[in-house]
Amino acid sequence: MKRYEKYKSWIISFVFVVAVLAVYKTFDNFDKVKEFLKVILSSLTPFIVGFIIAYILNIPCSKIEEFCKKSKVKLISKLSKAISIISVYFVLVISIYIAIRAVAPAIYKNIEDLSVNITVYAMELIEMISKFQAEYDISFFQFDAQGIMKAFENIVAKFDLAELSKYAQGVIDVTAGVLKVFVGIIVSVYMLVEKDKIKNSIKRVLHIFLREQKTANVIVTLNKINNIFSKYMFCLLLDAVIMMFLSSVALHLMGVKYATILGITIGLFNLIPYFGAITACVITVLITLLTGTPTQAFWVAIVLLIIQQIDGNFIAPKIMGEMLDASPLLIILAVTLGGGLFGVIGMIISVPFFITIKMAITQFLDAKEAMMANSIQIPIIDESEEEENSEE
Repeated sequence: MKRYEKYKSWIISFVFVVAVLAVYKTFDNFDKVKEFLKVILSSLTPFIVGFIIAYILNIPCSKIEEFCKKSKVKLISKLSKAISIISVYFVLVISIYIAIRAVAPAIYKNIEDLSVNITVYAMELIEMISKFQAEYDISFFQFDAQGIMKAFENIVAKFDLAELSKYAQGVIDVTAGVLKVFVGIIVSVYMLVEKDKIKNSIKRVLHIFLREQKTANVIVTLNKINNIFSKYMFCLLLDAVIMMFLSSVALHLMGVKYATILGITIGLFNLIPYFGAITACVITVLITLLTGTPTQAFWVAIVLLIIQQIDGNFIAPKIMGEMLDASPLLIILAVTLGGGLFGVIGMIISVPFFITIKMAITQFLDAKEAMMANSIQIPIIDESEEEENSEE
């Protein structure tokens, strides 16, 4: 190795020049690079879909596997991994089947009716606000009725339900798209089956490039990050499903029009911390006001507020656990920044990302404070010397 020491500076310079040229060429041919990346991502779509499915389902699989390993029946403990994977995918398939058979027709009917009557509801809202302003001689809003009607007609035209069947048929006819979804599900199964092998492969690669202590530190950090992200995403989805169910049932019992789609909207918006729940509740109350009566809208607001309080104080803490220890200010900052940079997806994944950064900073500060505390030396006074000094 010593004979290569004199070439070390030359090798570093060469690598640096190649890196600069690569970056320059990348920006110089950005459109081509972008198209190339699109092709690569399109090819890897089944693996990306499979990874996401496996990542979300890993927590219930792990819990079931641990439970099966504790069984006194040897066959169950021996086949714990297979039983856990089969159980989770069985529940997933049944849930999808029930959603398609029971919920999909109601959603389609709600969307169809809403698309037909949305312009009527918009005009009723404008008339309601205009009448309120005229009655109390105030002017918060000025409306261009014809412009608003034209805007709504353009929106409805873009989502023409008569054309949806053609679009859906076109998607179904694309064999590649169906194949990607199917392959993604298969990939997710294999990822769950071979997750231990994947972890060991990552450890082997780290051992090649890093020292043993560094590798151990990296593995510990990666495990913590993985625990934060996986637990947060799974718990967030579970909480969204619970809120979807509770809201839909409550709205149905109250006789709210479009209860199914509004309940699903509340559940989906609940994926976005703080802002999502408030936005979904406002939309629901507004639509109830347009399609029902002010009294019904008032009680809907009260019931949704109670459901949100139950979720915020009982359901979510039970599911999330220590995840909710993060400061509300930190979560609002994460959602705002994530949404501004990456849209809705950024709002969802920004919270665990910021929690991870907070964890890293906290650990760093704790380590520094411990080092500073250890470095402070307290002077020890010898009692014999103290007595001699006092005698003098």
